[in-house]
Amino acid sequence: MKKTGVLIATILLSAHALLASYQEALKLFEQKDYKGSLKMIADELVTSDDTRPGSPNYNLRYLAAHNHWKLGNSKSAMDHFTRCIAIKKDAVDPYIDLALLQIELKKYGDAEASARRGLEVKQSPLLFYILGIISLKRENFWKAKEMFEKANSLHPELYYSYNALGITLMRLKKYSEANTAFSAAYAIRPKSIEIINNLGMSYEKLGKNKEAYDYYKKAVALDEKNSVVASNLDRIKDKLKD
Repeated sequence: MKKTGVLIATILLSAHALLASYQEALKLFEQKDYKGSLKMIADELVTSDDTRPGSPNYNLRYLAAHNHWKLGNSKSAMDHFTRCIAIKKDAVDPYIDLALLQIELKKYGDAEASARRGLEVKQSPLLFYILGIISLKRENFWKAKEMFEKANSLHPELYYSYNALGITLMRLKKYSEANTAFSAAYAIRPKSIEIINNLGMSYEKLGKNKEAYDYYKKAVALDEKNSVVASNLDRIKDKLKD
């Protein structure tokens, strides 16, 4: 019994030490010391523990993936996300982040495959959003619309999906519907310069120049150095003069 007690105590101390190391590595990541965070992870990560029940490797690899992503080491980041998927088969987060990284690399086919594999694990609104982004990049606007609407139906507070839906509807020249989507995004995220500017653009397309002016002015007030919204404000001022 005494030996068993000593063994349990040793395991608990080891687990506590690993947790402390992970928290320190996470702190370094948050401080943008990505190399320092990776070094700490490397000191703790034991590859053979990937399949051990209760192993900390999922969290360590997930954090390592994000460190590599920040450093521009795309292959290493993807390798860690892939290992995370193998370690924790019911987790959807690695599929989401892997797909987002693949979109960043313009590997849209790979990103779509990752998102669809993730949907087999869980019907995540973020995965439908990702499929919408991929469709938008491919200029398949009707498919993008379908995916963003699905994401919004699952998560009514997903403001960036409403914003992306608005952009899609603008491309389809459905300006009234775009205005509704941007308005929904704005209600959730009223300080977003991008959303405010997009809302102004939808009003401008609808010929409602006074409303467009009001939103462009709000956007400029939040960021006077933003050349895009400043240009939009100047243009709408000229239209109001006519």
